[in-house]
Amino acid sequence: MNESDQPKKEENPLMKGWNDFVKNINTGFQQFQENLQNQLKANQENLEKNKQNASKFFTKIQDDWNKKVENWNKQVQDSQLKNQSQWEATKQQIRMDIENWEDKRRQDLKDGLKWWSWQSVKGAYLFLLIMIPIIIVLFLVFYIISKFFPFLFQ
Repeated sequence: MNESDQPKKEENPLMKGWNDFVKNINTGFQQFQENLQNQLKANQENLEKNKQNASKFFTKIQDDWNKKVENWNKQVQDSQLKNQSQWEATKQQIRMDIENWEDKRRQDLKDGLKWWSWQSVKGAYLFLLIMIPIIIVLFLVFYIISKFFPFLFQ
């Protein structure tokens, strides 16, 4: 009888260990699931609070911006009404300044192109003035060498 009781006892601790392991896993999983659900509820509550805070924040920013734009519009309209003639004079002065600047740039460009073309002609003239005597001397040297030393060019 002792021999038959020993295999059962060996099975029982193994099965007991396995059952405890599965039970612990199930318990741990249930606790994990409960923690996730609690965290989800807390996060949803925080999300709603944050949405409300963000909505208030952006509404406040938009209201402030609209107030500033309205103030700027009022200031611009007031200054335009008060200084309509001064505004027209300033616009006219700006137009005159732009036209004067454009005329000056055009004149500078024309002067620059004239100077460039004059310098090009002058450079070509000086090049010819210097190169013609050098070319003549080279032709004379080659002519003399070819007359006295014809074997060098064969």
